[in-house]
Amino acid sequence: MSQRTGVVLSRTGGRYRVFGDGHCLEATLRGRLKKGSRNRVLVGDVVTVQTHPDNATTIEAVHPRRSLLKRRTPGKSRGVRPVAANLDQVVVVGAARQPDWDPYLIDRFTAVAEANDLSVAVVVNKCDLVADCSEFGMPYQAAGYPVMRTSVPERSGLEDLRRQLDGCVSLFSGPTGAGKSSLLNVLQPGLRLRTGEVSERSQAGRHTTVAAEMHPFGKDGFVVDTPGLRDVGLWGLEPLEVAAAFPEFGRFVGQCRFDNCRHLEEPGCAVAGAAEQGSIAGSRLESYRLLLREATRAARPWASERRR
Repeated sequence: MSQRTGVVLSRTGGRYRVFGDGHCLEATLRGRLKKGSRNRVLVGDVVTVQTHPDNATTIEAVHPRRSLLKRRTPGKSRGVRPVAANLDQVVVVGAARQPDWDPYLIDRFTAVAEANDLSVAVVVNKCDLVADCSEFGMPYQAAGYPVMRTSVPERSGLEDLRRQLDGCVSLFSGPTGAGKSSLLNVLQPGLRLRTGEVSERSQAGRHTTVAAEMHPFGKDGFVVDTPGLRDVGLWGLEPLEVAAAFPEFGRFVGQCRFDNCRHLEEPGCAVAGAAEQGSIAGSRLESYRLLLREATRAARPWASERRR
């Protein structure tokens, strides 16, 4: 019997695709790993696999994780659901057109990454569909995020994106129809990820990726393609954590008149003042306020239940 180390690329039922030593193999869980949580082994996990005399391969152990991206369980449940392990960054892809650029939706994705202590990069895709793409993404550059502007038909901005991905484990996320799979297909020929057209009536893309799946990328890198989401929940973000998900607020928060300022309508709010002066993008402050109100509403039923 031989053992080796690999990375979990995908899961279908009880079978896992594991990449190691330059090739993929299929494996199942060793008996003791089947007990407990069904999310014991995730996409991105580094695992020890063993090939037996009958050529069957089992996952024997899961190595300690250096990061974990998790989201809130859909519905009214208070639980969270792990999405992927050992990520270096979340790459949020939005489209300049088809569907239209939606700062609030992009901000929801960046907030999720920040809440999970992951680096963020922003891609403005489909720049060939607008006359001037330079203004798209400017609030994120001001917040300190790398921003790339790309077009698959024109092959523009792709090398900047490739450099951002090289040597990293990157999760691609963003609104459905933004062109995530198309970008990955052109950056890594042979991936053949399914792509979907955008509905002219709803301006919403068709869901083409149905589960998180990791792919080797370039030299020593991996990309994780995730299901497109029309609505991104706050993934368990608590009200007091929302401001920290907007890093550009940090240098102003301590200057507010009140220590408990929530940066809504309070007098003497330095964050609001910074937005008025252009030091913070107004769209980012608006997104923060919407997310804070949503997180507060989500927390109320649970606070009431704890008091019972």
